[in-house]
Amino acid sequence: MFMRLGKPSLWKSSLHPSSRGCRYISVSSAPIPSATTEAVASFRDHVFSVDQPSILRSGLNSPTNQLQACSKWFSNDVAKLPFTSHVLEFKDWLFPYELVIATPRQREHFCLFIGWLKATGDDIDISVAELLMQIMEGPGLPDLFTQLDAPLRLLVAAIKFNSLQGDATSEHIQLYIAQSSLSALPKRLQSDLIAPEVVLRAGRGDIYSSSIWLGTQPTYTPLHRDPNPNLFCQLFGTKSVKLMHPSMGQTLFYRVQAKIGQQGNSHIRTADMMQGAEREALHQAVWESQEGQEHIYDVDVHPGDALFIPKGWWHTIKSVGADGLLNASANWWFR
Repeated sequence: MFMRLGKPSLWKSSLHPSSRGCRYISVSSAPIPSATTEAVASFRDHVFSVDQPSILRSGLNSPTNQLQACSKWFSNDVAKLPFTSHVLEFKDWLFPYELVIATPRQREHFCLFIGWLKATGDDIDISVAELLMQIMEGPGLPDLFTQLDAPLRLLVAAIKFNSLQGDATSEHIQLYIAQSSLSALPKRLQSDLIAPEVVLRAGRGDIYSSSIWLGTQPTYTPLHRDPNPNLFCQLFGTKSVKLMHPSMGQTLFYRVQAKIGQQGNSHIRTADMMQGAEREALHQAVWESQEGQEHIYDVDVHPGDALFIPKGWWHTIKSVGADGLLNASANWWFR
């Protein structure tokens, strides 16, 4: 079934136990049928056209469960890597990564990871390790946010390295394949992420862009808004999403910008958004502050769930669960 976030005045008052006063989804509708003409019409009439965020829970009714990647990409055997051989066949395919190192301790731990990667004796692993060492020797440390192109095997290695740490208090390698275009995937993997019928048929059928998101927890995207409606599908792991109405989100964003004396672009995932004063101020205002929480809506998106985010709705997303593990999502911006 899907559940719709309504305007605050239309809501049955209900509080999420862990959201410090944030409202959460509390109004549900009839179930959406499977991928049929009736299903598309139901999505169009009750979700897409009403311009309100909605969560479509896992099951036959969720667009996410129409994606073959859910069953073909991931292994639930905790003793093995989370990717199946179907994905690992493309471990040398290049992806755009984000690398975050926020403290001297994380820098030290990342250097240990580089040494471990070199010790594998694999020529490609050694080349990747040398690339990482060049980044580590560059400016901007210890507070570092950087973007690089590297093969999928880097993420696989980070997950394996994290699993070997044992101590729950250990630092973990934070790598994120963020906003990587689905059209840049190998053809066989693209075929596992065909746009759901509701994306293709609920509106004009225009897909503005689409992305895959693969990373080691914690993963994080600060508060921003999209210029087109967004269908966000959770493939593996769980993400927590906070949303704000366009007018309320804009007020908060400008207030934070004024507070830190900075101007930013709320539509683009830039380095400024991902590090420094803006990142910290936005995170504190949305995830930690008690002020204005009645205007922030909160939902956890689990594997198989899909979240519809209308055009202009502000949102911020972070992973939920143990550090170092895989988290995976895909999304489509469409009209």
